[in-house]
Amino acid sequence: YQRRVRGARDNCPPGGDIAHPIIHRLAGGVGTWADPITFAGAKDSLPVGSRIYVPRLRKYFIMEDDCEECISDWTHHKRYHVDLWMGPDTLSPSSLVACENQLTKDGDIIVVDPSDSYQVNVTPLYKDGVCIEPATPCTDVGTECGNSCEIPKSATCEELANEFMLTLKRFEALNPHLDCKGGSGVISEGTSVCQGGTCGD
Repeated sequence: YQRRVRGARDNCPPGGDIAHPIIHRLAGGVGTWADPITFAGAKDSLPVGSRIYVPRLRKYFIMEDDCEECISDWTHHKRYHVDLWMGPDTLSPSSLVACENQLTKDGDIIVVDPSDSYQVNVTPLYKDGVCIEPATPCTDVGTECGNSCEIPKSATCEELANEFMLTLKRFEALNPHLDCKGGSGVISEGTSVCQGGTCGD
């Protein structure tokens, strides 16, 4: 399994909205059997509502959202890929990305369709700038894109920069292929744009 951890900045558009609310209205949960944390995946590999357990984190998760990379990995390579929600459902500082990097593991053990008897740690994966595990601070690498998004509706560069909590100058630097026209250029629905650098800002 490929396992990533994600927060609000990784959603398109950013925030806690989910495609398949089963238990939660927005991505969330504490990691118990009764209140598993949202995860995103490919419906063809793990159906909506599937529960998994991650022994390393000692938490249960439930499939409530789609993940384009997960779908692509399953469609083209039959490779399982899940993105675990770590919250919060609002945009947060680069410490969230540092925590995501710390907790993301390829080839991790995941129990599919687990019993309800596994040991659980209800400590949040990330809360108030603190990661459940010590995390190396994240430093942006120039204009390398950390996460892209196909925008769901047309918007100006300035509107997109505001939505992604970036300055217009930073948004333009991360998206040199866009004709921003000083912020007033309209970017068409479905265009892939960079939401932030490698640390989210």
